[in-house]
Amino acid sequence: MAAFDTNVVVRLLVKDDEEQVRRAEQAFRRAADSEGAWISTVVLVEVSWVLRGAYRFDRAAIATALKRLTTLEGVVIENAPLISRALEAYETGYARAGCLRAAS
Repeated sequence: MAAFDTNVVVRLLVKDDEEQVRRAEQAFRRAADSEGAWISTVVLVEVSWVLRGAYRFDRAAIATALKRLTTLEGVVIENAPLISRALEAYETGYARAGCLRAAS
């Protein structure tokens, strides 16, 4: 199983650098189609922070992006049930401060 870091996940979600996005998508697809693409809780929290701070995504856009990512076939999420509940709480406004507090 291949683990993916914050930088790669951000590239996949914001698609802001053509070459980096191409490389990230190839690596991600290859992992998801074979042994699995593993994403840790810490990476998801960092991604939410980067999307909010650097890219000015609002709560709904962050929740949508992370939900889409975490439900892709071949993606393995650390603490998946907890992350799912945290995303629901975040989307509805229960979790505050632009991060997935419920995941900690």
